[in-house]
Amino acid sequence: MNDTHSLSHSKWNCKYHVVFAPKYRRQVFYG
Repeated sequence: MNDTHSLSHSKWNCKYHVVFAPKYRRQVFYG
């Protein structure tokens, strides 16, 4: 894996985490 791909992937991963983590955590705590 080259650095450019890795960097863009980590950016996407961060965005995904920001959007979905709170909802997922709430499910874990109350589910």
